[in-house]
Amino acid sequence: MVERTFTFETDDTCKETWVFTLEDTRDGVVVRDLKIGDRAKPRGCTGHPETITALVRGRVLESIDVDALSEAACGRDLACGQALARCVLELVEEWRRAPEREQA
Repeated sequence: MVERTFTFETDDTCKETWVFTLEDTRDGVVVRDLKIGDRAKPRGCTGHPETITALVRGRVLESIDVDALSEAACGRDLACGQALARCVLELVEEWRRAPEREQA
């Protein structure tokens, strides 16, 4: 089974770094872990990242409802849910293009 880590950095949300660990399984690409954090000094709440991580850990990537997440709202330019939706869409495309997957 292939496991890969992807990192996204953004200035649009309170939490600037999103690190996904994914594994290709017979059920699909599964989120093994997600770490959401800050590049420098801590910003924003700690509850949303912990909740998001708990909700996606162990889930098949393509089962995550990006349409519902895209409707989230926040005082920042981009809500954590919207950032997650953006990451998931990019991850699905990136995983499909990954040459390592073809070798598994």
